Amino acid sequence: MRTLLRFIQKYYNLMLFLLLEAIAVALMVQHSHFQRSKLVGFNRQLSGFLYSRVEGSREYLSLREANEQLMMENLALRNRLDQLSSRVDTSTVISVYEEPFHYYYMPAEVVHNSVYRQYNYMTLDKGKKDGVFKDMGVISDQGLVGIILESSNNFSTVIPIINRDFRLSVKIKSNNYAGILQWEGNNPLYAMVSEIPFHVVIQEGDTIITSGFSSIFPEGIMVGEIESFSLEQGNFYEIRVRLSNDFQSLYRVNIIRNYRQEEQLNLENQSG
Repeated sequence: MRTLLRFIQKYYNLMLFLLLEAIAVALMVQHSHFQRSKLVGFNRQLSGFLYSRVEGSREYLSLREANEQLMMENLALRNRLDQLSSRVDTSTVISVYEEPFHYYYMPAEVVHNSVYRQYNYMTLDKGKKDGVFKDMGVISDQGLVGIILESSNNFSTVIPIINRDFRLSVKIKSNNYAGILQWEGNNPLYAMVSEIPFHVVIQEGDTIITSGFSSIFPEGIMVGEIESFSLEQGNFYEIRVRLSNDFQSLYRVNIIRNYRQEEQLNLENQSG
């Protein structure tokens, strides 16, 4: 109570001034149609401004939910497409074992990430209890991310493209010539592709995608675009690729499970 009395005593003059101003404005509006219309117009303009700001804030706050919904829809469509492409005509082919998918895509979130080290790693919020194990692929909506290195019950670590130990077969989309993708350890926006022979016609801006030669990734996953190239290493190009993913802002990813991976690796080991 004392605090209220002190406040009134301190700001008595200001409060009296505001009260008298409000009475004066009310009397002026009450007896003047022009002033009344001006006040109503100002009130509508102010209300419209506030409503537009509030609605804009609501739309902004709902973006995360909308993005998550779109991500799940894209994931469902990707799985459905793989399921349809994996089907065979059972009237002519008898299969003793048939998986519903060749590749299955599982959503995950990045909970830890390093970008500016020589050997970068990231941690995902999915682990063994979710069916995540070593040597599964990781991608995002923008393209190739990396490969699962280890997994615990609830988490998994990923060796991304921007790790000097990372190697993967990729190819130029326009002509299907394959090379090896690796990172030089300096700029997280770029990687290098080697072992493309000098007689291949390439251009800046050509798209680099996964070749499908490994048992980890399907063919056609976006990797990046050719930024520049040279023939400094003799008969093979050194190709600088601008990566499609910005690893510093990477948050949502998809883990790829290849249901036929073990079968493929066993057969390759027997052949080797």
